[in-house]
Amino acid sequence: MMDLPEGCAVEIEETIQVRCSRCKLKFRDKARRVRDGYSRQCPSCERMLFFVDGSPNQDINHALREAERVRKLLRQEQDRKASKPAPVAAEAEDAEAATVSRRIDRRVRGPGRTTIRSR
Repeated sequence: MMDLPEGCAVEIEETIQVRCSRCKLKFRDKARRVRDGYSRQCPSCERMLFFVDGSPNQDINHALREAERVRKLLRQEQDRKASKPAPVAAEAEDAEAATVSRRIDRRVRGPGRTTIRSR
């Protein structure tokens, strides 16, 4: 695996490529879906693929390993974002947003709009 310098942002692809064992074409599926017990139909030949740990099909095993690797990277990135302190610029934006919301609170509606009559 590559070690990236701290502060370097890399977009992690949330999908993996799955190779159909019948038609040999590749298609994409979300890594969070591809787990033990998941099944999916090939979009080109419509064969059902069953993702089971310990499958004799190497395409299935490769897809399961790749999905696990991507899920791990996504969890690490999410943990890193959660532990990162909030930037100082966000505080300035919050102060500006609070000023705008106070202005809206002070607005007064014109006469006739505040009463609702029922028939």
